[in-house]
Amino acid sequence: MGDGRSLKTVVADTSALVSLAVPGADEGYDDETHPDPLVYLLSSCSVHVPETVVAELENTAEYDDIHGAAAHNVLSARNHYAVENPYGRSDAPDARPTLGLNDSETDCVVLANVLGADALIADEFADDSFALLHAALNTSALLTTPSLLRDYVRNGHMSGEEARHVIETVASHRSWEENPYVELILDSLED
Repeated sequence: MGDGRSLKTVVADTSALVSLAVPGADEGYDDETHPDPLVYLLSSCSVHVPETVVAELENTAEYDDIHGAAAHNVLSARNHYAVENPYGRSDAPDARPTLGLNDSETDCVVLANVLGADALIADEFADDSFALLHAALNTSALLTTPSLLRDYVRNGHMSGEEARHVIETVASHRSWEENPYVELILDSLED
């Protein structure tokens, strides 16, 4: 989406929502001087999540760690995203298809396809799920938190320095340090 087009409708998976909420849950992150990526996403476009994502967020919120706090922040913002049953629509499959993904990822793909969403945001770049998500989407782009933040830079919504700070903050809590994918995104940021 780094072509100047803005996202109007997105579907977000649990992994990406938690990643986007990590800075707001990190006591050392100054959201007075640095952007809050979850707030930016929720205020810049229409965000949709399947019910299975909410269930995963509720389970994650039970943990007494940064991920639990981040999941709690996402749940607290529930008035800013739509929770949907992707199979409760006439243009959706009657049952969850077998895509080789977990239930929430599959439900995100179905919801993105049914809505014709501009993007599905999921942080499944460390395993085969990324390729499966990409292959299962009809027209939606597949974005990760790092690539979404890079697109925010390319489209003038934040500086390269701001995006780098957000990614590095999230990376320290999400086991992204030295991840080649994340390193490539960081290398592509203009300051």
